[in-house]
Amino acid sequence: MLATGLAYTDAGEGRPVLLLHGLTCHLGYWLRVTPLLEGVRVVALDFRGHGLSEHRNSYGYADYEDDVIWLLDRLELDDVTVAGHSLGGYVALLAASRSDRIGRVLAIDVKNDWTDDDAAFAERSRGAAQRDEPDRDALLTRLVKSVSPVALSTDELELLAERAIEQVDGDWRFRWDRRVLATEPVDPFAFLDRVPCPVHVLAGSVSHVMPPDSARRFAEAIPEGTAEIVDGAGHHVELETPHIVAERILG
Repeated sequence: MLATGLAYTDAGEGRPVLLLHGLTCHLGYWLRVTPLLEGVRVVALDFRGHGLSEHRNSYGYADYEDDVIWLLDRLELDDVTVAGHSLGGYVALLAASRSDRIGRVLAIDVKNDWTDDDAAFAERSRGAAQRDEPDRDALLTRLVKSVSPVALSTDELELLAERAIEQVDGDWRFRWDRRVLATEPVDPFAFLDRVPCPVHVLAGSVSHVMPPDSARRFAEAIPEGTAEIVDGAGHHVELETPHIVAERILG
């Protein structure tokens, strides 16, 4: 579905679950988790500038948060379990701090620091645009590398590519707006103590984004926060250990 420029899917019946993807990703990255979510209503969103959603002029965390609140209001969802990976987890917690529609959050491998290198990269990304490629396979290769060491099947890769790659005038390019990389500084500890609902933090033991010590400190800053480290998993916990993610969502 596409309304006010935001694409989302809505399937199943039962207790509502909202899935939020990471930066430069889209709702298709939950492809290994959604088949395991039986007996619930699963809603998944493409953030603005990602997947099939329209590009916008502003990509602040408050903008993404507004998108989430808009969707919850539009679908009249209450007591929602929100599972967010990376950016999605950050935005889910922001939204939970001001919306009573969110009943609990599964925050998966969320970035929680901001370095000089991060700031420099964000600055370089202002006004950036996707580069057109004559060869679609070149973009598929980059897509595979972006989730390494996850091994995607041919069918899974094509499912991700459907929302990630588009053809323009005979060439190919990524759909997501490169300006999304010009992110604001990450500062979760400014609001984590205001998150009123239960939050389970799930992080990969070998993640470069949320190392185990960071995950525990993150959870400790949330009044009803708990942490769990997934042994051997990297950043894309939702692709590496979908059964664990699905169990935590349903649990």
